[in-house]
Amino acid sequence: AVVSTQSTGYEALSPIEQAKSELVTAYTVNSLYWSFLTTQGVTLDQHPLKKEMDRIQKYMRKVKLLESELKGVRPPTGHNPPTHQTIDKYAAARFIKRGLKKEESLTEKRRKVEPASEEQR
Repeated sequence: AVVSTQSTGYEALSPIEQAKSELVTAYTVNSLYWSFLTTQGVTLDQHPLKKEMDRIQKYMRKVKLLESELKGVRPPTGHNPPTHQTIDKYAAARFIKRGLKKEESLTEKRRKVEPASEEQR
């Protein structure tokens, strides 16, 4: 029998990768249980599972911070970025209006320059 000296699977992972794997597994199991309880009509606002999910998320953030420090990357700012992008409609409207005004003023300048250049010919 040939015995392999290389470890495969979980043992081959670095300690940070092992922690990430365990956290993802714990979060997945708890998420499934959360879904089950929701289908049974259980109110989860004060349920101990909510605290457990929050605890797992806290450790996920800690591992992410440690991982970024080990890689020499700038660590996260400490706040959780939104999971979806939002658009400030009023700011977007201001940008568009200003951009259109600038385009109109450039067009007017071109019109003034073009007749003058045609008269010189």
